[in-house]
Amino acid sequence: MKKLLLPVFFMFSLALVAQKHTYNIELFGKSIGKTTVERIDKGKGEMQFKLNSSSEVNILFTHKTSLMNLDITYKDGKLLSSYCKNVKDGVTEVVTIAWYGTKYLIKRGEEALQFTQPVDFSAIQLYFLEPVGKTKIFSERLGEFTNFIKLTEGVYQCKLSNGVTNIYRYKNGMLYELEMSKGASVFMKLVH
Repeated sequence: MKKLLLPVFFMFSLALVAQKHTYNIELFGKSIGKTTVERIDKGKGEMQFKLNSSSEVNILFTHKTSLMNLDITYKDGKLLSSYCKNVKDGVTEVVTIAWYGTKYLIKRGEEALQFTQPVDFSAIQLYFLEPVGKTKIFSERLGEFTNFIKLTEGVYQCKLSNGVTNIYRYKNGMLYELEMSKGASVFMKLVH
């Protein structure tokens, strides 16, 4: 009997420390991919976030693809490290961020940046927490802070340096839709 209960207890304890959401990616009302985000409580003040996204679409005579992988670790409420790999139409961009006690070292391709302000809230957390009262959000993919504006109740906007405008929509504190706009709008809609 003990052997039977152990796997059940183990699965139940995993459910208490991990949270996972899946979003459909849509363009012009048609599903073109999926995004999965996960928050895993590793214990001892360590939280890991993972994002995996892939989409592809044919627009006129062009085949567009996008893959993104994020692996981010927070320790005691502060960003400790981040790895972001973004592949758009075969072009790969990698951004890594690491905390070295008094400063972050950010590597974007050949570019290396540093800054000393500790990060306690970043873009990956927007999938799990409504950014109530936040006016700046750190983007792991860009390696920089972006302004964040509350438009109405549960609706927030940020304009990124790459020309994309993101609109985050929350219901009962849960992100149910993300609109990414640069010309046409791509939507991520919560499945579960």
